[in-house]
Amino acid sequence: MVRAILIDDEEIALDVMEILLQEVGGVTVLGKFSLVSDALAQADELLPDLIFLDIEMPETSGLAAAAKLQERFPDADIVYVTAHSQYAVDAFDTKAIGYLLKPVAKPRLVAALERHAELREKAARRAGGGSSTSGRDGAQPSESSRRTLSLKLLESVELYDADGRLITWRTKKTKEMFVYLWHHGGTPVYRYRILEHLWPELDAERAQALFHTTMYYVRNTLKSAGYPEMIGSGDERYWMRTDEVACDVTRLEALIGTGRRASDAEALLSLYRGDYCETENYGWANSRRYELRGAVMRHLELWAEHAADDSLKERMLRKLIELNPYEEKYYDRLVLHLTFRGDSSAADKVFRHKETAFRADLGLPIADNNRE
Repeated sequence: MVRAILIDDEEIALDVMEILLQEVGGVTVLGKFSLVSDALAQADELLPDLIFLDIEMPETSGLAAAAKLQERFPDADIVYVTAHSQYAVDAFDTKAIGYLLKPVAKPRLVAALERHAELREKAARRAGGGSSTSGRDGAQPSESSRRTLSLKLLESVELYDADGRLITWRTKKTKEMFVYLWHHGGTPVYRYRILEHLWPELDAERAQALFHTTMYYVRNTLKSAGYPEMIGSGDERYWMRTDEVACDVTRLEALIGTGRRASDAEALLSLYRGDYCETENYGWANSRRYELRGAVMRHLELWAEHAADDSLKERMLRKLIELNPYEEKYYDRLVLHLTFRGDSSAADKVFRHKETAFRADLGLPIADNNRE
C-alpha cells in the first residue's frame, strides 16, 4: 500500500484528490494539509511514499517548497497538482515524477501512481539485486509486485493473462464490454449507459437480455484467468478493478505526462503503433481516441523541435506525417531536416510524397517551401 500526503490550500481540492485515490485503490492518505509548514511539522510521524503538492499556495509556492519537502521526506516522490500548465518545465527540474492538471483525470492519476511503482521497483532491484517482494514493513507484497493482466489497446485490443497467454473472448461484445469497463477507469457506470453504448440499435428488453449474458461471459472469462472479483456491481452500476490490469495506454499517458528524455521519445514511438481501439473502432471510444492522438502529436512536435539525435528527429517527423498526412508543415520540416543532413535523395522522396498527398488525393496545388 502506497502511503501519501496531500498538500493544497483549497479544502475541496484535498477532498477530491482523496476520493480519487480511494477509487483508484492501493493508496493510504496519511494526512491532508493546507500549508506546507504543517506537513513539515509532522515529518517524523508521516514517512510518506508519495506527496501530492499544489503549486500556487499563499504561504509559499509548491516549487519553492519542494526542496524542503525532499529534505524532510528523502524517500518520497512528488507529484504536482495544479490548475496551471505553465509551471511544467520548472516542476520537473525539482525531480517531480508527475504533473497533474486540475480537474485531475483518473487515468492521469493512475499513470502517476504506476510511474511511482516503477521507480520503486527499479530502486529495489538496484538495492537488492532482484525484484522487490515486500512492503515497507517486510510483511506484505507490494502492489507493484502483483502479477497482473496485460491489456493492449493501441491499434487492436489484446488481453494477456499473467503468464503471457492471449485471452480469447466468447463473443465480440464480451470483449467490448471488458474494454468499456476498463475505459471508465474504475468509475461505476450505470447499466442503462452500458446498454446505450453497446446495444444502441436494440429495444430495451432485448438489450437487457444480452447485457446479462455478456456480463456473465466477461466475469466467467476473468474467473478462468484467475481474477474472479475483478468486476464489481451495486446500485444498478458496474465497475472494474483497474489495478489488476497493466495497460499500454496507461504507459503512454505516463510518457506524455512526464517524458522529457530521448529514451522517452523512443518509447513513445515504439508504443504508439496505432490509435486507441483502432481495429475494433468502438464508437463510444472516439473521444478518447482523438484526445490521445492529439496529445501524441503535440509531444512529437515538441520533441522533434528540440531533438539532438538526427535519426530520432527524422523518425518523429515521419510519424507525424503518418498520423496526419495532410499537414504540410510536417513534410516541410522533414525535407528541411534531410536537406541539412545532406540526404537530398530522401528529401526528394518526401517532397514527392507530399505532392501525391496534396495534388493527387486532395487536388490542391503545393509550393516547395524549402526550394525557393
